[in-house]
Amino acid sequence: MKQGGKVMVTDGEAPGEERPAGRQRKAGDTRRAEIIEAALELLHEVGPAGTTTTAIARRIGMAQGSLFRHFPTKHAMWDALLDNLSQRIAPPVQEALKGSGSPMTRLREVMHTWLRLTESIPALSSLIFMRGVLADSPDMRRLLVERLQRPHRIYCTLIREGIAAGEVSPETDVERVGWILSGLKHGLVMRWTLLDGTLDMHADLDVMLDTIIAGISKR
Repeated sequence: MKQGGKVMVTDGEAPGEERPAGRQRKAGDTRRAEIIEAALELLHEVGPAGTTTTAIARRIGMAQGSLFRHFPTKHAMWDALLDNLSQRIAPPVQEALKGSGSPMTRLREVMHTWLRLTESIPALSSLIFMRGVLADSPDMRRLLVERLQRPHRIYCTLIREGIAAGEVSPETDVERVGWILSGLKHGLVMRWTLLDGTLDMHADLDVMLDTIIAGISKR
């Protein structure tokens, strides 16, 4: 509620305490960032099933009802979480995508970049195991599927560039090979997760990519 150009704040402040609207917005942004960070930590520590609004609220010392002031629905919170991950992932992936070298060289670097990001952001690997958790929420499932399809689109772009450059056979089924590469990445991440990070994903990726690229190369 506004009084004399200021906003009355009731969440986390004493009754009657006031602060400027700009400070309130900043505090709200900070709180939302804390919620997202707590969700990412829980995803890594206890998996998707344990990443509940109750657990998130408890992690940051907030009443569960207050959490929904910042994210009106659980869907909105997951949307923000995926946006947060996208913002971390996009710059290094785009750098690899636009780097020097042939399309297949850049494809290899893009895939290695995603694996390095998985190693540095543990919550990423947990998203692979979310299917069962989201089974009763079609909207959230569609949201996750859309985000997970982005790598496929990048693979297809690079394969088409390879065809245009004469590096890849024009008879290549671009969409299907794109999904093979997507499955390869997810399979490596799943094995790495189940083996507690002991798998050398990069070595396995290079061996598998050598086989795939040899199979689609123009002869």
